[in-house]
Parts: sequence; C-alpha cells; structure tokens
Amino acid sequence: MLSGILTKTKLLTIVESILWNGYCFRLAEFYLGGIEAMRPQPKKPIRARQQLLGGPLPLVCIPLVGKSADVILGEARNVPAIAPDAIELRIDAWDFVEEVPEAVSMIENVRRTVGDIPVILTCRGDWEGGFRKVSDESKFAVYERAVTAGLVDFIDVELVYGDRKIREIRDSLKDTGTSLIVSAHDFAKTPTKEVLFSTLAAQIRAGADVAKLAAMPRSEEDVLNLLSATLLIRREHPDVPLITMSMGELGAVSRITGGLFGSDLTFAVGSNASAPGQIPVSDLRRCLAVVYPVPK
Repeated sequence: MLSGILTKTKLLTIVESILWNGYCFRLAEFYLGGIEAMRPQPKKPIRARQQLLGGPLPLVCIPLVGKSADVILGEARNVPAIAPDAIELRIDAWDFVEEVPEAVSMIENVRRTVGDIPVILTCRGDWEGGFRKVSDESKFAVYERAVTAGLVDFIDVELVYGDRKIREIRDSLKDTGTSLIVSAHDFAKTPTKEVLFSTLAAQIRAGADVAKLAAMPRSEEDVLNLLSATLLIRREHPDVPLITMSMGELGAVSRITGGLFGSDLTFAVGSNASAPGQIPVSDLRRCLAVVYPVPK
C-alpha cells in the first residue's frame, strides 16, 4: 500500500526522469562491461550480521516507530514478511523509554522477534525531529546496556553532542561489535553544498564509523546539492560508509538514487514512516532493481 506522501504515479515519474536524464547510458555501459561498479562504495564497508553496509547495493532499512509495547512488538512481528536489510529502532517514540530496564527488556524482545537482522538503535533528540524529549541520562543508559548485551549493531548519536562526547562513546564501543553512526538532521531547509560537506566531514573527524545527514529541500537544486555533497565526501573520505537523504516528496528521488552518489543505506516505510518522503519497501525495491541491476 502506498503512503499518502508519495503516490505511485509520482514515483514512476521520478524513476522515468532518472532514466531519461542519461541513466540509460550508464546501464548500457554496465551490461557491456564498460564500468566495474554501479556506485562509489566505501573502501571499508561494515559487516553487520548477514549484511554489508557499503557493499555493491545500498541497504534498505525500515523504522519501527510504535509507542506502546503491543504496537512495537506488532511492528517487529511484521519485519520478516517485509524483509528489509536492516531495521531502525526509534526508541524516542516509546512511552516508557525513560524506564531504562523496561526499555532494554523491550529491545531484547524485538531482537528475539526479528532474528538475525542488523538493528540501528536510535533515540533521536527532540531538537532534530525526535518524537519526544528524552533525558540524556536515560538515552545513553539504554544505549550502554543494549550494546553490552549485544542486542544492536549500530547506535545513532547526533553531531551536536560535540567531539568529546562522541569520542567517549566511540571508545566505549571498542570490541563490542557495535558501530557508531554520527548524524545531523535539518527538517527546515537544506544548507549550502559547502555546509553539507563540512557537516559530514565533521562527523567523520569526530569518530563516526558511519556519517549520516538528512535535510529538507525547498527546490530541486537543494536535492542536487545534497547528492553532490555526498559524492564529494565519498571522494575525500573514501573509507567511511555514508547515509544521506533529501527528505519530503521533493527529495524522494534521493532515496532511490542516493547510492549512485555514495549513500550506503536508504530508509523505507515498513509498518509506519519515521520521516517525510519515505517510500514503501515493495515500491522502493522495484525502483532499486532498475537503478542497481544485478547482471545474470
């Protein structure tokens, strides 16, 4: 079922425009052996269970955004049928997130339910689009216990916490098997290409295993600037996996084609969306099959 954010007609129009604007030539080159890879991959991809962040194809991730225990577990039970490559557990949506033992117990239940699939643990700050205000004490206590128990594969920490805090967290993750995503989100606008580039670069300097950036476009040029900044960062910092997206209906094209510019994961609608512009998994996979064909 398509979300109200993006209709099937609009989605097809986006894909058609990609193909007509020179992409068919790249597909032909690929099948004729003219290029070795369809997209710029990081030199140091991250293995998370059975998935590779930074591999030949961008991963498809769905958010779990339920508020109550019943809804959260219902979303988790839907995961095998949806078959994403990864899930993001948005605990900032939880009614009980400040109750640390209860929150960690729920993460354990979700892990048992979804099986061996990479889990991104996110408690998004309310200042960057989080569902509710959560104390740092509770946020990082849940993170620490979930990591220690081996329940999650990535934790997401906002760049605004600063280099010292981020490096402390990075040091605490050594030998745990959990990787650090450092993120920044702008739901009001898209900064200039230079600012986008510098934000991603700052995340990497701070110690990000994965750099993540999302911004809201106000024009087509904003979408192009985000994709361009992604490619520039991939060229300048070739080791680090990236997650970038332009949000909203206007930015939906970046969720399909972002991998061509260096983004290694795209978010899709599972049971519910966590951000504007997300596309249902089934529709997104059909688009990705066109943009990232696997030769037989």
